[in-house]
Amino acid sequence: MLGARAESSLPREIWSQLSFLFPRSTFHLIFIGPESMANREAEYPLPDRTPENPFGAIVEDRISDKLKISTYVEYFQTLHEANLFYPYDPYFDCFMLFHPGLGHPASSQEWEGAIPQLLETKVPIICTGYTEWDMQRDFNFVKETCAGEVDLLMEPGENRFRSLRWDLNDLDPQDISCGNWGVWAFRGKRYVVVTYRWNITDMAAGMKQLVRRVNNRCINRLLVQPA
Repeated sequence: MLGARAESSLPREIWSQLSFLFPRSTFHLIFIGPESMANREAEYPLPDRTPENPFGAIVEDRISDKLKISTYVEYFQTLHEANLFYPYDPYFDCFMLFHPGLGHPASSQEWEGAIPQLLETKVPIICTGYTEWDMQRDFNFVKETCAGEVDLLMEPGENRFRSLRWDLNDLDPQDISCGNWGVWAFRGKRYVVVTYRWNITDMAAGMKQLVRRVNNRCINRLLVQPA
């Protein structure tokens, strides 16, 4: 989860519900971002960065036998360039961006470097938005920034599992939002290479067709030549 803030501070019992929803699966949640440990320093003091733990990761591996949580107070670009999570698995891995503000003027510059790196992994990227306008702004930002290099996995639309609470901005009563109102997904464009293998039957048919064309050309030349 990139840009983790409130997600990383949720009680671990909340995340344990994933194991009940999918009892045959194991989960490793990774919170990434400079604010991923905000207001939690007293609960989990940040460890020193050592050669064994160069990015000061906080690992919680005793939550349950099917859930593990790691937290990195670092930008994704730095971790990606260090190949910390390599190799990526497009079938079992995914990135979650809760209200990332990709196209927001205050945060779009921070995402300009991260988006191409996310697309390189070819892993699904799931985003949410506070409102339809907020979600569409992020969607347009990705299309304009990485045009031609994105595969859309899920069209932007209302999230059926959104929060039921509406939040009102005290400074602007017309600014009404809802947590995870919308959801959409994309990934780096995958190019499919199609290979064609000739078999004996195809080769024989091709040779016959080639000989027939050559014979027809020779006969036409003989007919056209003057006596």
